[in-house]
Amino acid sequence: MPLRRWTRDARLTFAMRNPLGGFSRVPAAPALTLRDLWPGDPLVGERLVRNQSLFEGVVRNLQHLQWDSPSWPEAYRRWLQGFTWLRDLRELGAESARVKARSMVAIWIGQPVSERPIADPSITGARLAAWLSYYEFFAAAADDHFRQNLMAALIMEARSIMALMPEEARGWRALTALKGLLAVAVAIPDHPEFLSRYLRLIDQEIDQQFLADGSHITRCPEDQFQAVRELAEMLSILQTARLPVPTRLMEAADRAAPALRAMRHGDGGLMLFNGSRERDPQLIEQVLNRASRGRVVAASQPESGYIRLTSGRAMLFADAAGPAPDGYDSTAHAGMLSFEFSSGRQRIIVNCGASTQRGWAEALRFPAAHSVLDIPSLSPFQRDQSGRMARRPTVTRAQASQDGAHWLHMTHDGYKPQGGGVYSRQLYLGKDGQTLRGAEALEGTESRDFCVRFHLHPEITVEEVEHGFLLYTHEECWLFQANVPAYLEDSVYLGSGERVDTLQIVLCPPEAPEPPEEHAAAEDEATPYAEPHLMEYGHTAEDATDHAAPSDNAAYLDEQTATASEQGSVYPARTSGHEDTQHSEEAFFSPLLRDAPPVDSAHDQSDSTAPDSTAPDSPTPDNTPPESTLAADQKADQQASSGQALPDKLPSMAETLFATPEEASGEAHPVGSTAKTDAPAQTADPGTTAKAEPPAKPPMRPVRWALTLMTE
Repeated sequence: MPLRRWTRDARLTFAMRNPLGGFSRVPAAPALTLRDLWPGDPLVGERLVRNQSLFEGVVRNLQHLQWDSPSWPEAYRRWLQGFTWLRDLRELGAESARVKARSMVAIWIGQPVSERPIADPSITGARLAAWLSYYEFFAAAADDHFRQNLMAALIMEARSIMALMPEEARGWRALTALKGLLAVAVAIPDHPEFLSRYLRLIDQEIDQQFLADGSHITRCPEDQFQAVRELAEMLSILQTARLPVPTRLMEAADRAAPALRAMRHGDGGLMLFNGSRERDPQLIEQVLNRASRGRVVAASQPESGYIRLTSGRAMLFADAAGPAPDGYDSTAHAGMLSFEFSSGRQRIIVNCGASTQRGWAEALRFPAAHSVLDIPSLSPFQRDQSGRMARRPTVTRAQASQDGAHWLHMTHDGYKPQGGGVYSRQLYLGKDGQTLRGAEALEGTESRDFCVRFHLHPEITVEEVEHGFLLYTHEECWLFQANVPAYLEDSVYLGSGERVDTLQIVLCPPEAPEPPEEHAAAEDEATPYAEPHLMEYGHTAEDATDHAAPSDNAAYLDEQTATASEQGSVYPARTSGHEDTQHSEEAFFSPLLRDAPPVDSAHDQSDSTAPDSTAPDSPTPDNTPPESTLAADQKADQQASSGQALPDKLPSMAETLFATPEEASGEAHPVGSTAKTDAPAQTADPGTTAKAEPPAKPPMRPVRWALTLMTE
C-alpha cells in the first residue's frame, strides 16, 4: 500500500493519456447503454435549464467552467461533479433539457485533462454511470466529434478509477467508484481490464464494509441506504449485460436489504442516528425491491448495536453501541444511548438529524442534538488534533423480552474520564405499546449538572398540564410525566434535510438537599468525605472536580467553540416549565399503569467489557398496577430532605422500575437491608462524649419518566 501511494500521481498521469490517436481502441458508441433505476425531480431540471442549481433547498447560479469552489458544501460539489442531476433533466423531458445536458457534458470533456477534478474516484464513478445511463437522452443524436470525445473520456476516467482504487475511496463511496468501473466495462467490452479489476475489488470492499448481520460498518442508516442502492445498481448492470453475478455481491444484497428494512420507522423513513436523514419512503422501498426479492425485516442487528423494539403500534429504536471503527467514523455522532419512538406512522420522540452545511453538521453531532442525557460542559467523545478518536467509550447493553413487553438497559463511560461518571439508561416498553418508561442515572459522581433531552417531531403539538405534558399526534394523545422538574424548550429538526423549528422536553435533576441545621457545626469540624458512588469508582469529590479534558482533546474543544452559534438552537433558553413539588398530589400519577416486566429471557450483551447483570424482578401474579415509581421516588426524596435515614443500600434501578406493589409502597424490606432480630442493642458508654458525625449525603435518585397513551 505505501508503494502504491508513492506512485499515485504517476499512475494517474499514465491513466489519463488520451486514447484518441494512440494504440487504444475507441468505439464510436457504447456497446450497451444502461437505464437509471431512480426517478428525477423536474423542478431541479427546470432550474438547470435556467442556468441555476437547486440542491437541498439552496439555489445557486451556475458559472461557466466552474466545477468547484471553496465556499461550496462538500455534498453540493459531489452532486454537481457527479452528473446525477442528468436524471432531473431527463425527468423534465423538454428539448431544452436535452440541449442543456449535452452542453454541460461538452463543457466537462472539453477541459484539458490536467485541469479535470478527477482525484475522487467515487465522484468519477457516479459521473461515468450517469453518462452511460442517459447516453440515449443527450448523446445519441449528437455529432460524431462530441460522441468520439465522450467515449475517450469514458476510457480515461475509468482508468483513473483503476489507478486510485482501493486507497482513495472508503465506505459506500468505494462502491460508487466500482459501479462506474463496471458500467464502462459492460459498455466498452473491448477493454477487458475494466471488468477484471472490478471483479477483483468488489469482493474486498464487500468484506470490509458489511458486517455479519448485513449492517454497514459506519453504523449510519444513511450509509446503509446508499450502500444498498449501489448494490442494487450493480445487480441491474450485470443483469442487463447478462453477466454472472458475483456470489459475494448477491449475498451482501440479501443481508443488507433486511438490515435496511429494520432501520425504518412506521412512516417508511429512516431512523436518525449518526448522520442519517429520513429519506423518501417511496425511494427506500424502490431500492429495497431492486436489491432483494424478499421482504424480510432483520430480527436483530447485534453487530451494528442498534436495538429495535416493537409492541402494538409502538416502535422504539436505540443506539446501544460506540462509534464505528477507525477510518469509518467520519459520520459518528455523540448520541450513544439515544433513542427514537414512534406510534403507527407518527414519529414522536426523535433525534435532530443531520445537515450538509458545515456549521450545522458539526453542531448536530453533539449530545444536545439527541434524545439522551447531556452534560453541557463535557463530551463523551475525545478526539486528537487530527480529528481521530483519542478514546472510545465502552458501551454495554442488556435486553430481555417477554409476552410482547421489552426491557433494555444500556450504559457508557464516555463521561467518566472527565469526572462525569457512567451514564446508565433503562427503557421499558409495555406489551401493548401504550406505555414507555425510562430511568436515567449518572453512576460514580455527585454532579447534578446535567439534563435529559427529549426532542419532539415537528408534527407533535404540546399542551402543558399540571403534572406533565400532553403530546398530540394526528390520531393519539400521549402523557409525558417525570419525577424531576420538566421544561419545554425550543429545538430544531433536520430529519428531512431542511431546518424546521420544533420543541423538546428537558428534565433537570433538583439540587441536592441541604443537611439539617443541627449538624452544621459538626460538618465544619468533620474530615472531608467522599461520596459512596465516587469511592466505588476510585474517585473522591475532589478528583471529580479536578478531572479536566485531556490535552489531546484540545482540537475537539476548539470545534465546540467554533460551532457555538449553531448550538444556540440546540441549547436554547427555557420557555416554559413544569415542576412538581407537592408530594401530597401523588395520586395524579395514576395513569402510569405498570406492565409485567420480562423475567425469563436471556440477556443480549455485546460491546461490553463489564457485562451488566441487572435483571428485572418477577411480575406480580395478578398484574395489578402498583403505586407509581414516581411517587416512590418522591417519598424517598422527601425522606432525604427531612433528615430521615436511608437504607444502607438502595434498590437497583431495575428493582425500583419494576417494583411490586409492596415494594413500591415501602412495605417490603429494601434490597440490602437486614430483617429485625432479637439481638440486644448496643449502648454507648455514658462517660464518653460521642463526636457528632456528619450526616450522610443522600445519593442522587435516578431521573424517571413515563410516556403513556391516553385512552378514553
